[in-house]
Amino acid sequence: MKKNILLVAATQNEIAPYLQTNPHHDVLITGVGMPSSIFRLTRQIVHNHYDLVVQAGIGGAFAHSFAKAGHVVQVTEDAFGDLGALENGHFNDLQQLQLNYDPVWLPAKGYETGLPHVKGISVQTITDHVDIVRTLSDKWKADVESMEGAAAAYVCLQKQVPFVQIRAISNMVGDRNKAHWEIDLAIQNLNQALITLMQQQFA
Repeated sequence: MKKNILLVAATQNEIAPYLQTNPHHDVLITGVGMPSSIFRLTRQIVHNHYDLVVQAGIGGAFAHSFAKAGHVVQVTEDAFGDLGALENGHFNDLQQLQLNYDPVWLPAKGYETGLPHVKGISVQTITDHVDIVRTLSDKWKADVESMEGAAAAYVCLQKQVPFVQIRAISNMVGDRNKAHWEIDLAIQNLNQALITLMQQQFA
């Protein structure tokens, strides 16, 4: 039986090449950031049944990660990376502060894509502040960073909808010099992977 799939992206530009293939499934552009992602994805899921939600986008990689510019990865665990308290050079999440008892790491392991697995964090503020980048890197030991991944993972976990997140690396976390970024390469590779996955694994 054919799956009812929802493809989610923060911006249309990130999945524009894939959209040119005229996909026969729903597509949701949420806008950048976690608040709009949570609202729009929740509204979409409440009013429609989906067998799978696929989130696709570009993101940054931490310096210690094997993932480099142009690599496409599957984020199998994500967390709200800057939701908590930053004090004296240490970051404590809400669970450590005993303000929240949801899982710290939000799993997204329902489907195997064949892409390398990574852990990600989602943040509300992208920064070039070296100390903050180092603090978050030390805290989470994550490979990649985005602004929406944990939001979509959280909604799908709460609504019990299978979820897959794929990311293509466009830059290194903390490097705000866009002359060093590879956005076009990341989008190209992301969409090539997306076309293959939609036609083969997710069909």
